[in-house]
Amino acid sequence: MARTILNGKKVAMHLWGKAINTTVHILNRVVFRIGTKLTFYELWNHKKLIVKYFKVFGSSCYILRDRENLHKFDSKSNEGIFLGYSSHNKAYIVYNLRTQIIMETINVVIDDNLKEPVKNNLDDMFV
Repeated sequence: MARTILNGKKVAMHLWGKAINTTVHILNRVVFRIGTKLTFYELWNHKKLIVKYFKVFGSSCYILRDRENLHKFDSKSNEGIFLGYSSHNKAYIVYNLRTQIIMETINVVIDDNLKEPVKNNLDDMFV
């Protein structure tokens, strides 16, 4: 499954560790234990799981620049790539494309649209 999510969004292969962590996080929350109608998460925590926070691995995202002093016309966000979920708190793990670091943050907007971007090439329109 980790290989599939790496190749699905064409994420760099050196991020394979993050792909495996995300795969384990997802499998622990969606796979049912044999003989029961409960997931491993529900057995361990004794509460129902909410999965609306699940996002598509490798999706583009926008990270709020809340840790920096910004000037008036500076951009308030950086572009990044969604890499998974934090194991310590309710944060997402993202790769910041501007600073080129992997960071944990809750101030992120993830665009998990599965459609490929549409090309707007004028030569294709008039053929």
